[in-house]
Amino acid sequence: MKIIDEQLISGVVEQAKQSPRLRMNYNFHESLQDKCHRFLNALEPGTFIPVHHHPDKDETFVILKGKVRVTTYKDSGNVLASCVISQESGTYGVDIPKNVWHGLECLEPSVLLECKAGPFVEHEMDGILEIKNGKDIFLAGGCFWGTEHYFKQIEGVVETEVGFANGHTADPSYKEVYTDTTGYAETVHVKYNPEIVSLEFLLQMFFKAIDPTSLNKQGHDEGTRYRTGVYYTNAEDLPIIEKVFAEEQKHYQQPLAVEKLPLQNYYSAEEYHQDYLDKTPNGYCHLPESLFEFARQAKAANQRPLPSDETTQFPNNDSRGGDGQQT
Repeated sequence: MKIIDEQLISGVVEQAKQSPRLRMNYNFHESLQDKCHRFLNALEPGTFIPVHHHPDKDETFVILKGKVRVTTYKDSGNVLASCVISQESGTYGVDIPKNVWHGLECLEPSVLLECKAGPFVEHEMDGILEIKNGKDIFLAGGCFWGTEHYFKQIEGVVETEVGFANGHTADPSYKEVYTDTTGYAETVHVKYNPEIVSLEFLLQMFFKAIDPTSLNKQGHDEGTRYRTGVYYTNAEDLPIIEKVFAEEQKHYQQPLAVEKLPLQNYYSAEEYHQDYLDKTPNGYCHLPESLFEFARQAKAANQRPLPSDETTQFPNNDSRGGDGQQT
C-alpha cells in the first residue's frame, strides 16, 4: 500500500523545483499495463501541460495542494470550459471525458492526483491541439449578444465567444443561468492580438459600452446575470486593469459597480447564442447601432487612449428595432 502523506508530497514538490520542466510525477501504478494509472503530479508556477486529448480514456484531476487552472477546448480551439481547482475555492477536481481536448496551467505551487485508465499506449496523446496565438480577457457587459458584436468590430480582436463566468454550479445551461440562481454572469471571451490592440484600449472601449455605476442592470436587462465585470486569467494584466478602473472612476461620483476579479470558471454558451447578431441582424440588442459604428471607427486609433470627450452615451432604449426578446 502506498500512502499519500506530507512526507511524500514534500519530496515530490522538491523534485519538481529542481526539474528543468518544473514538474515531477510519482507513479502509484506498478506497471504501464495496469488497468488504472495513478500519478501524483507536483507542478511549479509557470508550468503548462499542452492541450491534448485521450481518444479512449477518461481522466480525473484532484487538487491536493495549490491552485491549477484546467481548461477544455472545442475542436476549433475555442474554450469549452475553464475552472480553477483549489482547496480554498471548494472546487477540488474535474473529470475530463475521453476525446475532450484539455490543458493545465499551474498558478501556484501545486500537487495534483491524476487518474486515468490503462494500459499505457505509446503515443496515446493523439496530437496536440494548436491554439491560436494571442491574449484573452473575459468581459461581462450585460446581454452578451450585443457585447460580443461590439467587440467583434474592434481591430485586433481575433475571436469572440459568449458564455457564463464566475458562478457556483458546473456546466450551466442558459436556462439555468437565466434564473439568477447559479451566480454566473453573461460574459464574452475576447481573444486579441496584443501587437495590434492593447488591453488598455479594449478596457477603455468596454467602459464606453456599459453604465459602470449600474448594479445588475444594463439597458432594459436586469438581474445578477447582467452584472458587469472584468475577469482576467493572467495576474500580469491586473496593473493595467487597475489603471483603467482608476481613470474611469474619476468621471463618476458614485463608486463603480463593475467587478474586477480573476476568472474562477467559465462555460461556453449554447451554439444558438454564438455570433447571435450576425445570424439575426435585427435581433434584440441593448446597444445601439451607433455604438457598433463607433467601435469600427476606433480601429485607426486603437493604440492610443481615448480622449475624455470621445464618448458614446449609454443607451437607455433599444434603438435597433429588435423584438424585445432578452437574452
